[in-house]
Amino acid sequence: MNIPAVTNEDIIRYTKMFNKLNPALEKLMEETNQRTDVLPCIQRDTACFLQFIIQREKPLKILELGTAVGISTITMALVLPENGQITTVERGHMFVAEAEKNFENFKLNHKITQILGDVTEVVPNLQGDFDLIFQDSGKQTYLPLLDDLVRLLRPGGLLIADDTLFPAMDLPERNQKSQRAVNRFNQAVFAHPRLKSFILPIGHGITIAEKDKNS
Repeated sequence: MNIPAVTNEDIIRYTKMFNKLNPALEKLMEETNQRTDVLPCIQRDTACFLQFIIQREKPLKILELGTAVGISTITMALVLPENGQITTVERGHMFVAEAEKNFENFKLNHKITQILGDVTEVVPNLQGDFDLIFQDSGKQTYLPLLDDLVRLLRPGGLLIADDTLFPAMDLPERNQKSQRAVNRFNQAVFAHPRLKSFILPIGHGITIAEKDKNS
């Protein structure tokens, strides 16, 4: 299943000349976007942005919610410092197994720890200061997990959430619950006293929020 990006196709064709990804990763993204059994993976401009942020910030501890077949995990792991680690949470048994194979193909297993489970059950029990958290799980989980994600971030750490322009997009009726859920999340992030945030209109919308360095 594929949801068009918020930017039009002419812009995407143009940015593709400058925003480059690993060719094997691009191939995996294209194949995944043709499937009907997987939710849309991150858009290529979103992937490029994630890699830029990671190369700039050099996080050593990343938490990802929503692994699916591992595309965003691979995107981040490819540019992660050699001693960096990604903990990624996914509830689908078949996706966990497929993601593991993809990690092996990219020779990235040593950087990635998978947790099989529902994010709403796993995240409240996690500990530790993460440098970066990437939220891309079910949209109904975004708001309920927000306070836990802020707790898990180190001061100055980054929370990045995908699909945050869903509320502004013309999506099928089946996506209306997700649109409302993401809108509530956006409002809460904007109003959160420990976060400074903005939304970028790339991919399906991406929110970047920094935790107060003094908290």
